[in-house]
Amino acid sequence: MKKQVSYLQKLFYDLWNDFGSVYLIVNNSERTQIGKRGFTEDEKKHGLILVFNDKTNNKLDWDEEGNLSCVLAFGTRKEDVYIYHDDLIGVFSPGAGVQFLRGDVDKEPTASPKPEAGENEQKRVISLDKYRKKGKDS
Repeated sequence: MKKQVSYLQKLFYDLWNDFGSVYLIVNNSERTQIGKRGFTEDEKKHGLILVFNDKTNNKLDWDEEGNLSCVLAFGTRKEDVYIYHDDLIGVFSPGAGVQFLRGDVDKEPTASPKPEAGENEQKRVISLDKYRKKGKDS
């Protein structure tokens, strides 16, 4: 976990310094605070993209765990921002044409349907026996 956040931090600063702007993808949770503004309903579902550029205050504080504290402007209002390290999903730069998305964060699976009420969980288990390569002893 810490290794992924350290890669994200390094890429974040490299992109910001080399291309002048960088975008940070942030997941919503109770541990991440976006000042008094908070998350909109849409951002609670889909996350928030924060923009860092030459107008952004460059006083960012990353603690040992990878949590980020800073002050960002939302329109004309400045907000104290605290981003919990597990809510840092990725970093990208359209100018550089690159993105880094973490694969180690817990995300709710969207492709896997939830069982209907009363549905037996065993029905959702698929045996891999017919797909396994059979050896000489089998």
